[in-house]
Amino acid sequence: MLPSPTKCCGCSACYAVCPKRAITMKPDVEGFLQPVIDETLCVNCGQCEKVCPVLHPGQNRMPLAVYAVKAKDDELRMKSSSGGMFTLLAREILKQGGVVYGAGWEKPAWRVIHKSAENEEELDDLRGSKYVQSDMGDTFRQVKDQLDTGRRVLFSGCPCQISGLKLFLQKPYDNLLCVDLICHSVASPKVFELYKQSIMSKGKLVYFHFRDKKEGWEPFYIRYELDNGSRVSIKFIDTFLGKGWALGWFCRPSCFACPKGFSGMADLTISDAWGCEDFAKTISDSIGVSLCFVMTPKGKMIWEEIEKCGECLFVPVDIQDATLKNPCAWSPLAKGDAWNFPEWKRRAFFRQLTGDWSIDSKRVHRLFKRTLFKKILTRAYHIYTLHKGC
Repeated sequence: MLPSPTKCCGCSACYAVCPKRAITMKPDVEGFLQPVIDETLCVNCGQCEKVCPVLHPGQNRMPLAVYAVKAKDDELRMKSSSGGMFTLLAREILKQGGVVYGAGWEKPAWRVIHKSAENEEELDDLRGSKYVQSDMGDTFRQVKDQLDTGRRVLFSGCPCQISGLKLFLQKPYDNLLCVDLICHSVASPKVFELYKQSIMSKGKLVYFHFRDKKEGWEPFYIRYELDNGSRVSIKFIDTFLGKGWALGWFCRPSCFACPKGFSGMADLTISDAWGCEDFAKTISDSIGVSLCFVMTPKGKMIWEEIEKCGECLFVPVDIQDATLKNPCAWSPLAKGDAWNFPEWKRRAFFRQLTGDWSIDSKRVHRLFKRTLFKKILTRAYHIYTLHKGC
């Protein structure tokens, strides 16, 4: 039996592996994709259960090495969420004739989906954080087809997505490199859709970035542009979307039970190097620095290739220093008392979401008691600074 909707991580491995195409991924009331089984097609083969990362969690591991790293190209780092580590890895794979998969934009809807990049131009769409769960679609099957031809593949995603892919493949591939990230949580695509609607009431969206750096690496700034020429840059935490993500108001329920502790199946784990001014002073600056956790011998091999390319600056760091301001490396998103957001309020919140609802503070005030809302917002920035970039 597959996990309950509150435990399912939405990786889509069950959908991809089903030999009868009896499983489809459909959004639930909160907008998260959930597997739905057509009982008339299901033959009870059990393949879906065999590839579920919730039913088959990974083991906690310790990194072989940890590095603080930044690309020498400042223009590249300005386009990246932190130090440009993902792009350095992706370029190395592309140079070898490989293909890169990651979370990108489906335009003009500006929906977050997993997609491939075959060149530098397509890679630009995968660069940068997307604080919403991506739709995997048929990506797992496409990756397998590429691997079976002998082509080198870099697959990037959340730890649960990496685990889902590895279990779906059912055997190791020497030509597959998996890169995950220290993940805070994934926000509801439904809430993000409503946020976009509030933006597009004034014009057509032509550009959107969760982590614009024109104001610096921190704090986060959302930047978007409309076809009428207007350009808006606003602190992520000052938006309803940012507050809710930081506080876990509308994150996927399974994120609260994520095993963490580097229990994923990736070869490399990357993240923001928060606090690098203390443990990597020689390369710390205001544009951004990445952390790279080398998790496997295969990951070590690609890291050595990155070292030789001469396109980055790096220093080895202690894992305790590296994760001091990245607490999500070790523990899942807090729930209950820490967020003062009981389940009944969450259910009420999503029940009141309708297609024509503009996300604003007035509506939130009507949903929550004012005293509680003030208390939550008072704590929001404090929690955000502790968990940012996780």
